[in-house]
Amino acid sequence: DKKNSKRRLAWMFSLGNATVKATFKHGTSKKSYDFIVATLQAVVLLAFNDDDGLSTVDYDTVRGRVNLPDEHLKRVLHSLACGKYKVLSKTPSGNAVKNTDAFKVNPTFSCQMRKIRIPMANLDESHNPKRVEEDRTVAIEAAVVRIMKARKTLSHQQLLAEVLSQLAFFRPNPKLIKRRIEALIDREYLERDPDTPNSYRYLA
Repeated sequence: DKKNSKRRLAWMFSLGNATVKATFKHGTSKKSYDFIVATLQAVVLLAFNDDDGLSTVDYDTVRGRVNLPDEHLKRVLHSLACGKYKVLSKTPSGNAVKNTDAFKVNPTFSCQMRKIRIPMANLDESHNPKRVEEDRTVAIEAAVVRIMKARKTLSHQQLLAEVLSQLAFFRPNPKLIKRRIEALIDREYLERDPDTPNSYRYLA
């Protein structure tokens, strides 16, 4: 299909999110939290759901349960055990995640907030500026297509505002959004509305 030959489908795990409900016991009392996390963080947290909360799980066991490559798993575990909200405890303690580490649910975790957003940590060894730029380009184009498919016709300013609203977690530069719109026009996802200046139409 020549029309779709330039289209590419890629999983963007960093753009997904989930709310994980967790209950921590403190003596005879219990406190529940809603953790707002990325998709892979949710997968790793659920890997500890099979244990009683007191068991320590070594790194290899966690990797076997979630089937993630080391590069991704270490990044996720770092955000959960070494970040601001340490919902997992790591042995030995430290800011680096190693294959010899062990983890368990942090029995002393406590926070005044009930809803907590746990950010993904950018580790030096896994932070690739070129890859981040590529991921953001794909995210912008996906947002534009998603919005235009639903709305069919929008002015440039309306489309810009909706894209910025959907991608508020990294707030792309409007000039970059405009370049991605131009690229989508070239690839025949969109077209300029011949009847309305500075407007676009979605091409099914």
